Amino acid sequence: MELELRQQTVLSHETILEETVEQAVECDALLPDYCPDIRRILKCTLTPVPMGNTVTAGRLEVEGLATLNILYISAGGEPARGEYKVPFSRMLELHGEAENPVISVTLRPGSVSCRAVNQRRLDIRGAVVISAVVIACRQEKVLCGSGDETLQLKTVEKKGTRLAGAVSREERLGKTTVLEGAGSPLTRVLRCDAAVTRREEKWSDGRLVVSGEVQAAAACANEAGGWERAVCTLPFELALDAPEAADAVFDVRCAALSAAAELAQDDDGEYRSLDWSVTVSAWAAVYRPYTETVCTDGYSTRYQSACRSRTLQTVELSDLCRESETHRETLPLPEQTEEVVALWARPEGCQVSPEGDGLLAEGRLGLTLLTRMSDGEWYSFDRTLELQRRIPGGEDARWDAALECRGVRWEQTGGELALTCELFWQGAVRRTLRQPVLEEITVEENRPREDAMPRGLYIYMADEGESLWEIAKRYNTSEARIREDNGEMGDCCPGGPLLIPV
Repeated sequence: MELELRQQTVLSHETILEETVEQAVECDALLPDYCPDIRRILKCTLTPVPMGNTVTAGRLEVEGLATLNILYISAGGEPARGEYKVPFSRMLELHGEAENPVISVTLRPGSVSCRAVNQRRLDIRGAVVISAVVIACRQEKVLCGSGDETLQLKTVEKKGTRLAGAVSREERLGKTTVLEGAGSPLTRVLRCDAAVTRREEKWSDGRLVVSGEVQAAAACANEAGGWERAVCTLPFELALDAPEAADAVFDVRCAALSAAAELAQDDDGEYRSLDWSVTVSAWAAVYRPYTETVCTDGYSTRYQSACRSRTLQTVELSDLCRESETHRETLPLPEQTEEVVALWARPEGCQVSPEGDGLLAEGRLGLTLLTRMSDGEWYSFDRTLELQRRIPGGEDARWDAALECRGVRWEQTGGELALTCELFWQGAVRRTLRQPVLEEITVEENRPREDAMPRGLYIYMADEGESLWEIAKRYNTSEARIREDNGEMGDCCPGGPLLIPV
């Protein structure tokens, strides 16, 4: 028979990749001619920079660049550095069709080791840890109602804020600064790092505008044998296309992907200036509110009928964490430390686990201290800060937590180092919901129902909280007719007698 069925398009989600792998990075490198010979390796760091993600032929290809920074003591007894860039790529198999995929890839450094084969040659072995999640966003048609009085459909109205997609953009920033004061000219840059220190976003005219500041810092040696810490603030504004998102919520991630500072001459021909270059990126998951009506069950009051159902899976936003924290800690210094010349900090990952009725994020902040000892020798020391943050979280909640370090200040007092770290915890708290929905119902008009109740008015003793839908289905009538004879009630019945018209 011809059924008057109404359908609507809904969005469903399927996680087709969630994997963490290690990608080996190897480098057999020679020092450039302008670098002095190696006497002793101090520290080797690996910084992964994402270069792009591509979904094709059932696979996700992750491309990146591993920046290897080697800090060493030269034959002359002074700190020096070498830098190498090693490209890498990794293919990951998807477990489903990548329809309108939302891709989230996080790169963090793994273990790394550096060995001086001779005074000019280095053997470097390390790894990049790749964490990738791909969610397919599919549009599917489901039943939402019927105009046929003999066809009963159980409807559920759903409201929430659902993942709708992702947008991203990168931009390269540049600036030239002059060393303040009349200090000695610079001779070399030992290391340059950068972090996003301020960020805000707004949606306007079909675009998500992310603006803020990146602060870059470089440790530089000068001709007088001293050290300078140069700092540069670079403003940025990135516009990401996000049409039809005026009511959306954005989970924004912003990062300084790479930073470099090169010596530059001032008007007097002296190297008292620095040319800065920083690449900043913004990525945003887009969550949009929705209201939809779906059918979960159905039957015909006259004929034999059959339903075909499926489970609709959706990713919904429960909360959005954006919390700043000032962390203070005092670290003991190695014996005979004369001076901490430079300090570098970087997040080393974040793990989340349920704790009570909330979620606990455990992050690690890695510190590298470049120190000059009382005997005049230089050493590098590593320290790790264990950090925690608790937030509320309901059943089956998941926190896509990320930890940013937006700045570090330190003060050396005797044999201790007083640290002040400006931290930023962020990320969406989301749930994966599974809702049975009705895809199709078929009615056989040549097969009347054999179990149909005879026409009449029945009295049924209902238990409190019993499903009105199940009672109507059992008596081959409708919820609307039961309400007409008993007064308005919800989906569950009050206890006591009910009049059931059939």
